[in-house]
Amino acid sequence: MIGIRDVACYLPEGELTSAELASRLDFKPNFLEGKVGIETRHIAAPRETTSDMAVRAFENLQQRCPGEDYGDVGLVLLCTQNPDYKMPHTASLVQHRLGLPKTALSFDISLACSGYVTSVVTAKALMNELGVRKALVFTSDPYSKIIDPNDKTTVALFGDAASVSIIEEGAPLQICKGTFGNDGGKGQAAIIWGSGTAREPGEPERFRLDGRGIYELLKTEAPINIRACAELNQISLDDVDLFLFHQASGWLLKGLLEDLQLPTEKVPINIKNVGNTVSSSIPLLLEKVLYNGQPLPRTSLMAGFGAGLAWGSVVLRAA
Repeated sequence: MIGIRDVACYLPEGELTSAELASRLDFKPNFLEGKVGIETRHIAAPRETTSDMAVRAFENLQQRCPGEDYGDVGLVLLCTQNPDYKMPHTASLVQHRLGLPKTALSFDISLACSGYVTSVVTAKALMNELGVRKALVFTSDPYSKIIDPNDKTTVALFGDAASVSIIEEGAPLQICKGTFGNDGGKGQAAIIWGSGTAREPGEPERFRLDGRGIYELLKTEAPINIRACAELNQISLDDVDLFLFHQASGWLLKGLLEDLQLPTEKVPINIKNVGNTVSSSIPLLLEKVLYNGQPLPRTSLMAGFGAGLAWGSVVLRAA
């Protein structure tokens, strides 16, 4: 069965601490570290691009898997909402820079917080259809490039990161069935204004977030979707050993745990030192699961939810 074999991530060297933000933007004491749950976040260098970050994640993968042959890669997916260019697609640039086969199907997936779940399920479906033996799924989103540094709603939440996952037959974490949803009618809850053909003349490109809209998503659609995913895979939430949730914010995750009545020991949270890294947040969690020296959890459930508004969940089973 097709699954996830390896994951490697990359965090830029630059950092922005909550102490710096609190001093500059006059946040209430302990708000960022207490309620939001973030002490620092990594920030890409001024000239560091989405493809640069993806390549660095791959270089970390090479260090972990020396001697790995990528000559049989038949699919390259890159999840981002901040591509290097509108054209060509960033996956193509990464494919070229890494010397991957020209015969590989390559394209971007324009999703944010639900992007990793969607990408690995898309990879599995295409691999089955096309007979591909190995795929690479990248996530890379330097949101710092489009965030207003004086917007307290966004600058405090988001950090930059990238990841790459090897997807192949017989991998230790089998990708099972997933459930998905989307509500474009609420798309302005997380939107990049000043981008695309809807851009007004002279309008700057800036990310805007309606925290209330995301909160309502987590209170309504996310729990329904997670339960539906468990049911589709013929398990209960009690059967799940580990929940890998998109790291939106500390208080949002706390609310989701309470709504689903999940024990905290089953839900790792790593937002403290990286912030909300969008499509890379679940791979950052998964990397630790694969390389913590412990036996893999028998059953895991990944779930992402955010811009679109879009959401998705999928079950992973240890082979």
